Amino acid sequence: MRGSGASLPPIDERTKLIVMAQRLLARSASPQPLAPADLDDLVALEGQSGLVWLDMETADPDELDRLGQQFGFDPSAIEDILDIEQLPKYDDYGDHLFVVLHALTAAGDRVDTREVDIFVREGLLVTVHAEPILGINWLWDAVQSHPHLAEKGADELFGHLAEVIGRRYFEIANVIEQRIDELAEAALAADSSVLGEIQVLRREEATVRTMLRPQRLVISELRIRNRSVIGERAVHLLDDAYDIHNQVVESLGVARGLLNDTLDSYRGASAERQANATTVLAVYSAILLPLSLIASWYGMNVRGLPAADRNYGWQIVTIGMLLLALGSCAVFVKIGLIRLYGGRTSRIGRGLAAAARAPVRPIIMLRDGRTARSTGSGPSAEGGVSEG
Repeated sequence: MRGSGASLPPIDERTKLIVMAQRLLARSASPQPLAPADLDDLVALEGQSGLVWLDMETADPDELDRLGQQFGFDPSAIEDILDIEQLPKYDDYGDHLFVVLHALTAAGDRVDTREVDIFVREGLLVTVHAEPILGINWLWDAVQSHPHLAEKGADELFGHLAEVIGRRYFEIANVIEQRIDELAEAALAADSSVLGEIQVLRREEATVRTMLRPQRLVISELRIRNRSVIGERAVHLLDDAYDIHNQVVESLGVARGLLNDTLDSYRGASAERQANATTVLAVYSAILLPLSLIASWYGMNVRGLPAADRNYGWQIVTIGMLLLALGSCAVFVKIGLIRLYGGRTSRIGRGLAAAARAPVRPIIMLRDGRTARSTGSGPSAEGGVSEG
């Protein structure tokens, strides 16, 4: 297994170029803030009673092997880092925890998530990721400016990291809600671009939700089962992180339902538009068909047709055709196939703001009859509560 057995050769200059980035924060005493430290002093700093945060942006197998050997991390955890992208999970190795979380990133124009591998031990936090993570960068700067964020130890720092990673997903939920509001108006107008937009949002929402559900479960279990590594203060932070993940998952579930409703609205609007077009064509056909029949009848050039031999015969036929067309229109108006707009406007699209402004109705507490008799009070004839 990787990371066990013979020692590895020292890192040469070429290997140093392969490793992307490493940075270190350390402090020797609790009141002091975390400050950047030299990587060469890592072993000495980790042996002190302070706090060390090592952040590695690398995917080099040899470098990860050295990491596991230097800090005594379980070799199976190192193997998990090198495997293809893992779902969120955690492993308890007694003196240290190995946690896999997924942070929000972007791949071109698409939303994506990236694996963040975390080791938590008393006085030591190690984060490993293959590319820059905005949440980690923000917390890295924040703990240097605000010492209270990590005054209790590495477990507290891990709790803040889990919370920050969760809060990043709030942006996805907010943007989806805004896009749904925009798509709702376009769907009512039967805009053909709605289908593509809904498909993109559903794909992005599924990508995020697939990672957030197991990640929420991991954080929930860490709050309960690992008190040997996770302290009380860190548990409270993980409670906040769990609440955030839960809210995002619930918001995404609601957003998915709204997307389905928007798709139904688009289909309904499209069907209504097609039905209106069909109705218009049917009305035109019903009006023009009798007129075409009359015109073709008199176009046969045969003798004996009414008024065909008279000079004003065409006028009589034309007037008759106009009267027939007007009569057909009147019939279609009466049965509702043709609508005459004007007058009062419909009041469609009103919200529920009036219900929010309604006055509070009085609430009358009525006791059970037997209880009322025993206490000497009961409901009065007017519906109130009589006092004994």
